[in-house]
Amino acid sequence: MDLVPLIPPVVALILILVTRQAALSLGAAVIAGVLLIHQGNPLASLRALFEEILFSVFESPWNLSAILFTLTLGGFATVLEKGGGFTALLNRLISKETKQPKKRLLFGIYGLGLLCFFDGLANAILLGRISRPMTDALRISRQFLAYLIDSTSACVACVAFISTWIATQLSLIDEGLKGSDVTSSPVDLFFASIPANPYCLLTLLLIPLAIHRSWKPGPMGKALPHETSTPIESSDELKARTSLIPLAALVLILPGFIYLWQDTLYTEDKIPLPWSWKNAFRSDGVPYAMTAAGFVALAVACLAFPRARWKELPEHVTHGAASLLPALIILLCAWSLGKVFNELGTANLLTDVIKGSTSVAYLPLLVFLLGSVTSFLTGTSWGTMGLLMPIVVPIGIDLGAADQLTTLLPMIIGAVFGGAVFGDHCSPFSDTTIVSAMASGCSPTSHVITQIPYALLTALGAAIAYSLMAFGLPAWISTLICAAAMSTFVLTQKEPTSAN
Repeated sequence: MDLVPLIPPVVALILILVTRQAALSLGAAVIAGVLLIHQGNPLASLRALFEEILFSVFESPWNLSAILFTLTLGGFATVLEKGGGFTALLNRLISKETKQPKKRLLFGIYGLGLLCFFDGLANAILLGRISRPMTDALRISRQFLAYLIDSTSACVACVAFISTWIATQLSLIDEGLKGSDVTSSPVDLFFASIPANPYCLLTLLLIPLAIHRSWKPGPMGKALPHETSTPIESSDELKARTSLIPLAALVLILPGFIYLWQDTLYTEDKIPLPWSWKNAFRSDGVPYAMTAAGFVALAVACLAFPRARWKELPEHVTHGAASLLPALIILLCAWSLGKVFNELGTANLLTDVIKGSTSVAYLPLLVFLLGSVTSFLTGTSWGTMGLLMPIVVPIGIDLGAADQLTTLLPMIIGAVFGGAVFGDHCSPFSDTTIVSAMASGCSPTSHVITQIPYALLTALGAAIAYSLMAFGLPAWISTLICAAAMSTFVLTQKEPTSAN
């Protein structure tokens, strides 16, 4: 068996484990792959690297939209953070007398985390900064705050259709579909993959359960609150209201633009068919609509920014966009690596190996476990997605029968996303883990130790869900069964008497 096609992914994986640098590792794998394709000829490899790999990735509207949409939402997130509206919203939650101020505040932080669906890292930074003084004042441990914002950030960004992740996710799905006869669009497959992503869904469910029961297993129960004398600030009702305007605009503008940008379909007699939402999300106009919506939403966020501080806007917008450049470099390397995999036939080789070793029904479970281990050891969700998606989607297409692909592909895609988020959520090397700890005011080590029991519980639930899918249960039923089991387990735990 010719193992040459496996060299680039092995190079990428080894370097990620050694250097913890996703962009460097994926880039090195691309170079190794191009050298293999051109039999070590340095001049031919150099020309191919730029002409056939790097420059060709920009020919896809999906890829260009991923770059532009991500940059605009990076600026959008920073403008919202600097506007101060979310601080005002949280202040209002605890400005009135209540019997359960801790739970009220924590549910408020969780709710704002769901509202900040547009970016995982910005979500963690924003909520950590504005929440820490209030959680300190109410004697809530900073480790629990870090768990709350870390668990919400990446998980909600992964399953939200409007986020800095979505353009990347759609472009990676599109990359995996190239050269196949699959007619489903990347958007169709993304939506179908949501119920097949039990890790993210179970994590988002576990947070309110843990808040409601004050459930703090293992090390979390020993985490002590930070002593502080900082008073809770008064709320600003105007800021609280205006902070929701840009979010509402983003939620309404993006689907609206996608609907208006759809292509008109015709019958065999060339009679135009009426527009529909189904056609809109399958249309080739989606990447253009996403890009336009990102710019409009950014403009709305700037208009809602306090007028007295408008001079700050250029700095906030450019800083927010620049903060996502490292992620975009990883994405560029992932696209390039996908092209190298196609040239070398990496997916075909792995398909032949898997055919004789495991049933296609268990492929989503295998992908989830592989993604979880990879992302935990490397700390990169986008690097994990970029490494796995171009390989496992073609494998699923080759192994699955035509009538299986409508259910198999969403499961595989959901498994890639869920496995990638597991490491982003709790790996000690993850930027989101580190940023969540720093924004909350605790050490990354204490954050990882206290968060691991929650992450392992939802990872176990996800693995069980994929096992149920392998037995033939639909993805949503499998996820629902595990959600019910997990809820029963947490709700039967004894609530500490001092929880409130």
